[in-house]
Amino acid sequence: MAVHAHCDDETITMGGTLAVYADRGVKTCVVCCTDGKLATIVDPNMPEETTRPHLAEIREAELREACRILKVDEVEFLRYGDSGMVDTPTNLLPDAFWMTPLNEATGRLVAQIRRFRPHVVVTYDGNGGYGHPDHIQAHRATLLAVEAAHLSPLFKDAGEPWRVEKLYYTAFPRREMKRIVEMAKQAGMDPPFGDQNPDEMAFLTPDEFVTTTIDCASVIGRKRDALRAHRSQISEDWPQLTLPDDVMRQFADEFFQLVISRHPAVLPETDLFSGVTPQA
Repeated sequence: MAVHAHCDDETITMGGTLAVYADRGVKTCVVCCTDGKLATIVDPNMPEETTRPHLAEIREAELREACRILKVDEVEFLRYGDSGMVDTPTNLLPDAFWMTPLNEATGRLVAQIRRFRPHVVVTYDGNGGYGHPDHIQAHRATLLAVEAAHLSPLFKDAGEPWRVEKLYYTAFPRREMKRIVEMAKQAGMDPPFGDQNPDEMAFLTPDEFVTTTIDCASVIGRKRDALRAHRSQISEDWPQLTLPDDVMRQFADEFFQLVISRHPAVLPETDLFSGVTPQA
C-alpha cells in the first residue's frame, strides 16, 4: 500500500516500483489523501477558468488512468482538501488536509490498512520529501496508522487488527543527484536544478539513510505513460519524458528508506518484501 498526498505523487516517486510488483503478482493499492484542487494547471489545453472548477475530478480520473497503466489493483481517495504550498493562506482553509485533526486522518488510514491488509506500506519522510504540508500530514497519519492498525484497543470500529510488516519512506539519494548533475555536464546540458549544490538540496535523502533500491528499467515505458496520464500536472518537457530511452534506463532505479521492520533486516536491500513473513 502506498499512501500519497496528491494525484501524481505515486507515479513520480514510485511508479516504477508499483509496476514492478504488479508484474510479480503482488497486489497493490494507492491511497490518495487530497483532492489536489489548488495545483498549478500546466496543460495549455486546459484553460484555468473552465478547468479549475473541475480540477479535483480531473485529477482523480488522471490517477485512475495512471494506476491502470501501472496495473495497480486498488485506488482509494480520502478527498481531503488540498492545502496548497507551505506558508500560504490556503494552509488554513477549513477543509485543508493540513487542518484535519490527526486522529481523524489516522483512523481513516487504519481502516484502509485493516481492509487491504498490506505487508508493506510506503509514504514520505518527516519533511514530506520537500516540505509540502499535505506530504507532512500524510507522513504523520501513515506512521501512526501503521502502528495503530495492529492494536485492538485502538480504532475499534475500523476493522480487524492487522500488523504491517515493513514501513518505508520514498527517497532520492544525494549520490543519485550528483550522478545526474555530472552526466548533464558531460553532455553539455544544464543540470536539472541549475548550479545548486546537491549537498544543500533539502529534498534529497542523505545517502546513509537509503536502504533499498528497486530496479525499474523493465517498466520505464509504463512509468512514462503513467506520467503522461497526469496531463494537468506534468508537461511533455518533464525530464523523465524528454530523455532518450537509453539514458532513462541509467536512471530507472527507485529508492526507499526502511524505517520499520518486524524482523531483522539485511541491508542494503533490492526488494521491499525481503524478510516478509506471509500472514493469513
